[in-house]
Amino acid sequence: MSRTRVLAAMSGGVDSSVAAALAAQRGDEVVGVTMKLLPRGETGFGCCGSPADVDDARRVCEKIGIPHYVVDMADLFESKVIRPFVESYLSGRTPNPCVECNRSVKFGHLLGLAEAWGCARVATGHYARVEGGRLLKSVDAVKDQTYFLYALTARELSRVEFPVGGATKDAVRAKARALGLKTADKPESMETCFVPARDVRGFVAARPEAAGASALSTGEIRDVSGRRLGAHPGVASYTVGQRKGLGLSSAEPLYVVSLDARENVVVVGGAGEEYSAGLTAAAVSWTGTAPAGPRRAEVRVRHRHAPAAAEISVRPDGSVTARFDVPQRAVAPGQAAVFYDGDEVLGGGTIVSGGAES
Repeated sequence: MSRTRVLAAMSGGVDSSVAAALAAQRGDEVVGVTMKLLPRGETGFGCCGSPADVDDARRVCEKIGIPHYVVDMADLFESKVIRPFVESYLSGRTPNPCVECNRSVKFGHLLGLAEAWGCARVATGHYARVEGGRLLKSVDAVKDQTYFLYALTARELSRVEFPVGGATKDAVRAKARALGLKTADKPESMETCFVPARDVRGFVAARPEAAGASALSTGEIRDVSGRRLGAHPGVASYTVGQRKGLGLSSAEPLYVVSLDARENVVVVGGAGEEYSAGLTAAAVSWTGTAPAGPRRAEVRVRHRHAPAAAEISVRPDGSVTARFDVPQRAVAPGQAAVFYDGDEVLGGGTIVSGGAES
């Protein structure tokens, strides 16, 4: 009886290590693959195929008895993730590169590679579940990563699996220890793994496309009525909902309400003015069939945001409007809006405005 061949994405972390081990334990023919996403060496954050991470993944594959390969995807990562990330900040938006990395690199390219190598499925260490063709939240609510996976379509969901999605993080580490895996107690990797020291402004400013960009130039901070309150070093340094680091003296807390990259203006407001009654999302993707009319859903506007009850509607151009039952804080253009029905992910898109435009 022939075994199912599975491509296991190996980041060098504990989650992907255990995912590959579980696939191998059930008798599948597993091939470990580590993606090298940056042209240079260490990042210090994991996830992007640094030499240390590649070595950890290789050692795990040796331990569980599967082959290991390294695939250079630096050019793809540059064009699909890093460049759009920089352009978003220069346009006054707050991007989420993990969404695009999953869409274009970790699944978009790996699924094609899996097919070329004769692999029926791709297994990753994401905390999510696929049941009956539906994308569901992880058992571990704290670690749930479905927010970053909304762009998986029905066809892709039929070819992917998340072996650790039914376990807690503690259980995954315990499994790694029981298997004697080198990565069992490895620290968590950080989001935006390609940005050194979390210095987004410094990273963006060093890019060639940022030369002369107004988003990195001094501009005005204004209140919602248009009154000048102070100056800022560039809208690329701010995000909607931000309170700290405004450099303003005020008796009451002030928050970033909106960013105008064209005029290089940061607009701030008092408590409550950073809330939105709705949003509009574009570039929308559905895990199944798009709703035929308005429907109830829960909408998550950031990874750590609790899904908020709303009514969503698909517009003729394919974009989606959401009207919240209760206004939500810091709805930032550039971030993802992900639509849920309980544990099930319905789909999502990129926020283009913090208002449900008619």
